[in-house]
Amino acid sequence: MKYLYYPGCAMETTGVPIQMSIDAISNVLGIEFETMKDWTCCGCPGEAINELAAVSLAARNLALAEKSDLDLVAPCSCCYRNLLGAHVILSEDRKVRAQVKEALAAAGLEYKGTVKVRTLIDVLINDVGLELIRSKVKNQLSGLKVGAYYGCHQSRPYGPDHPEFPVWQDWIVESLGAESVFFPLKAQCCGGAQLFSQRAMVTELVARLLNNAEVHGAKCIASTLCPLCFTNLDVNQGRIKNRAGSNFAMPIVAISQLMGVAFGLPPRDLGLHKNVSPVDKVLAPYLQVRI
Repeated sequence: MKYLYYPGCAMETTGVPIQMSIDAISNVLGIEFETMKDWTCCGCPGEAINELAAVSLAARNLALAEKSDLDLVAPCSCCYRNLLGAHVILSEDRKVRAQVKEALAAAGLEYKGTVKVRTLIDVLINDVGLELIRSKVKNQLSGLKVGAYYGCHQSRPYGPDHPEFPVWQDWIVESLGAESVFFPLKAQCCGGAQLFSQRAMVTELVARLLNNAEVHGAKCIASTLCPLCFTNLDVNQGRIKNRAGSNFAMPIVAISQLMGVAFGLPPRDLGLHKNVSPVDKVLAPYLQVRI
């Protein structure tokens, strides 16, 4: 299984633990990624400032990806939304298509509209399959209660999972032997890129999410592969109080990190030593070596 890979900006910064775990589990599952050459920012969150510029940025990446015959995989939910959103807009809006075509031509590029943009969760469910994932489990995560967090854009607005009640990450959690705990806010916004400009709002959103997961019995959260969501949930707990008045200590692990734990991979290969939230105690029973 080979794919063209669009890492996006954050995978080289706050998303490093996620990227490390994706690399590790891909080797186990037989997934081959060819990183896209000369990729640039997808335009997120520039669409709020200048939609045409954001679409043009995404279209440049699509035009480069079109030179390959491979599906384009974007693990970050925001990158996925922007790349697929640009594809949809260029397919449906003749005026924007003409403007973007002119912009691409200045760089010697053209987008014909043939790229298939996918999330990694889509690949794991529909190409790899739960049966193969189960077959690679060496450490059954029995007794671990996990809340699967999806965020806004993994399933909205384009899917392919259910837009309001997504389940694919829950299926993956259960295939690892863990118990998937439903919590109603699993697809609600964490504040995303507003962390610096609207910190109070982000803090309130994250507090609501963590409280909701905790009250429904989750002992850790398996986060979407979006580095923005992962970072917001992972690093902000020290300034947030739970319902009991204590600081949160909810372990946040990317779904790819949790898979790597179940596959018996070394914690440092999964980037777990880079997580800010306290993952040690909860994951210790399932690890061969200390983090």
